Amino acid sequence: MSIIRKIKDYYKNSSGANILFTTPSHGQGRFIPEELENLLGQRFYNCDFSEIEGFDNLSNPQGIIDNLLNKLSKIYNSKKTFILTNGSTSGILAAFLALLSEDDSVLIARNSHISACKSLVLTGSVPEWILPEYNAEWDIYEEVNAKQIEQKLSANKKIKAVYITSPTYEGVYSDINSISKVCKKHDVYLIVDEAHGALLNFGNFKTTPAILCGADISVQSLHKTAGAPNPCALLHISKSSEILPDKIQNALNLINTTSPSYPLMCAIEGTVDYLHSLEGKKEIENLLTNISKFKQSLNKNISCYDGFSDPAKLLIKINNISGLRASDILNNKFNIEEEFSNNKAMLFITGLGTNGEMLKRLSDALNFISATETEDYFADSNTSYMLPEISLKPRTAYQKANILNKKYTVNALEAVGKISAETICAYPPGIPIIVRGEIINKQTISLAKKYLDKSTFEILT
Repeated sequence: MSIIRKIKDYYKNSSGANILFTTPSHGQGRFIPEELENLLGQRFYNCDFSEIEGFDNLSNPQGIIDNLLNKLSKIYNSKKTFILTNGSTSGILAAFLALLSEDDSVLIARNSHISACKSLVLTGSVPEWILPEYNAEWDIYEEVNAKQIEQKLSANKKIKAVYITSPTYEGVYSDINSISKVCKKHDVYLIVDEAHGALLNFGNFKTTPAILCGADISVQSLHKTAGAPNPCALLHISKSSEILPDKIQNALNLINTTSPSYPLMCAIEGTVDYLHSLEGKKEIENLLTNISKFKQSLNKNISCYDGFSDPAKLLIKINNISGLRASDILNNKFNIEEEFSNNKAMLFITGLGTNGEMLKRLSDALNFISATETEDYFADSNTSYMLPEISLKPRTAYQKANILNKKYTVNALEAVGKISAETICAYPPGIPIIVRGEIINKQTISLAKKYLDKSTFEILT
């Protein structure tokens, strides 16, 4: 039986609801502050349960949650799929905790989400960073290639796992098939942050899901493009992987709440059921068709990034107008907000909630700006990011700063050459400028000033 069906039957068979002296204490909506009832509605509270009789336990699923996991595993063709009610971050943390021990080396693409840095602190593992090729025209990093991975793994036999992001925040895919072959050759695990690729299993895209291309583990966020609410996500183990599902379950139990959200679990179930249906697949097809029409409607002064990338990510630039200037006009004149912008371009994330009318409004606005706006500006002469020198592993730096309190704050000029006590990221996209334990350099100062207007830094004594 499904979770959604179980909740419906619960109310049907108990004439409204049992009297529960359990958590949550709102009593399935017997108490709701008026403002919350107006905002969320009665039904949200009606499906908010704990592990009552006949329901199930997320940390040891044996009933309706186990049924859901088995159904998801069949849909995704995985050895095991786990539901995540704390976003892809929890899946990434669990993957690291399941596979890596203190002082194990892990190869990580630098354009990874900050959750990878958090995982390094929790596991005590040692990062070896890999920097993808930089595309100055768009101010983004391209895919990680198998040759880079091969070189790193050949040079460092201590690496136990490789962690990359595909598609990236900007939508760039890596060739997981080729990378997985290299990882298998060197007998290391391949973990793919596929958070932005939740539609890959159900539509006609330029690549296939990571676990079907040889990755051991992938993590997908259903809320990013697949229409689910924050922070619904999934973790998949490939059928070809030697990783035991119990290792992932035990790792998840370390970080998950013991009071998981039934509304979010229902949302995960309902979203995947829809994606897997004929109606859902048709909706994805409609989205891709609308995106294609959108691109065709743009005038010749507007460019869309069109590499080996996710079509649901619209990376767009207008000739002779910076992305920052164009985004200001979109926000203030057309009430359209982009996901991210820089001097070169703007990023628009689309998904199942993006319809043709929205894309038409965006197209009209971009064409108007292109035809009527000019700006005298020179785009930054961006140079490729230089990886900072590592002085301490992130776990050690965290402990010194936050347990032993061996840190203090200095201004930018004093920070150069010192060990960072903090990980500094710009949101979005949450990719680190510097990771705790690394040595602050002049580029660190420049990037932190540019993206965060940061003028002071926490350093270790």
